[in-house]
Amino acid sequence: ENLKKYGVKNIILSTGYKSEQLPERFLDGKKFGVDLKYVYEEQALGTGGAVQFASRELNKPFFLLWGDNLMDIDLNAMYKAYLHDAPQITMALTPRIDVENFGVAKLEGNKIVSFVEKPKREEAPSNYINAGAFIIDPKCLKILPEGKSSIERDCFEKLASLGEISAFIHEGQWYPTDTVEKYSLACSEFISDIDLSKKKVIIADVDNTICESCQQISPRMSEQINGLLKKGYHFAFISGTKVEDLLQMISPQLTEEHHLLGNTGTKYVKVKNGASEMLYAHLFTPLEKAEICAAFEKLIAHFGIVPMTTREDQLQDRESQITLSALGRHAPSEIKKNFDTEGEKRKTWVEFLRKYLSEEKYDIRIGGTSSIDVTRKGLDKEWGIKEFVQHHGFDFNEILFIGDKLYPGGNDYPAAKIVDCISVRNPEDTLKELRKLG
Repeated sequence: ENLKKYGVKNIILSTGYKSEQLPERFLDGKKFGVDLKYVYEEQALGTGGAVQFASRELNKPFFLLWGDNLMDIDLNAMYKAYLHDAPQITMALTPRIDVENFGVAKLEGNKIVSFVEKPKREEAPSNYINAGAFIIDPKCLKILPEGKSSIERDCFEKLASLGEISAFIHEGQWYPTDTVEKYSLACSEFISDIDLSKKKVIIADVDNTICESCQQISPRMSEQINGLLKKGYHFAFISGTKVEDLLQMISPQLTEEHHLLGNTGTKYVKVKNGASEMLYAHLFTPLEKAEICAAFEKLIAHFGIVPMTTREDQLQDRESQITLSALGRHAPSEIKKNFDTEGEKRKTWVEFLRKYLSEEKYDIRIGGTSSIDVTRKGLDKEWGIKEFVQHHGFDFNEILFIGDKLYPGGNDYPAAKIVDCISVRNPEDTLKELRKLG
């Protein structure tokens, strides 16, 4: 998306491990408005060998971007700097406080003269690290040996000592994504470049996105949503919560037509002029319910999970979703928030449930602040949004999704596969985003 934004449409992806998944996902790039080609390393060639192999047919300067960094770098400005300085390489640098975790550039003016690998903060030559974006004259790659090599050691360090690398400072967003933890942070915090003028349909998560968990939406939130509805926006709320609860939490405060996608979109109710109409429902069979509830009973007994409210409030039959709210759905919100902040406790519970619930039949997800949800296989928010969109004939490009769990393992994460998404932390964040729409 960032390459296309700046007019770079011919893209070569250097692939190795699990390389077959990339063409399956991106095809030839036409649907994204770019031209994608793939090169495959049969044997790992290192960063130098990989770049040398992928660029072997190029004879003009090209952009090189590491695939595990997420950034909104201004490639036009970087190219102008490259033309002005006329080096063999222009390297993007980005400022970091935690320089001890990276290779740090030593600068003389705008020339990079050397690199210091993971220095102590007080000994670092600067606070600028390699951002993983470069403009490279292919002639300089001749310095690399044949076969496996390191572009950092065998090329960059040598050319830096000769004054052949200029620096371009990137002050914008920059997130490494080379571990699951870093990737999760990037999913939660990176602000996408979304054209809001094209959005006509808003789909939002409910708990901790539109309102506090199990609470009614606030007067300020309902006023903002009513205003958008009157301007012609369509608004849908998708949640693991039952439609009956959503009718109490949301609908009394909204004066215009809106849509409730309860139980992760398996049950759809349209609300208009105070009246609700069920449009479709995909429900568990009695045998499926019995199997799932039996597995949850084993979990509760094994880990001694005691609710603060009632047993019925803890283990909830939502018809197309069975939910364990460990402390009880109506337990105090603040206590629920602090129950399992990183989800580690519930990850252990999911593994336990897998002993009794087939992975081929059921999806088990961490939801809310203290919950685990079980649905039929594939019935996640991606599925729920698709079902809703196809029912109305909307265009996916018209849709904006807002959620607080847009990270791997979060129950909003599947939505990111099909529509533009904005990650929020709480209803206040959501209100700020909705105000950008009008």
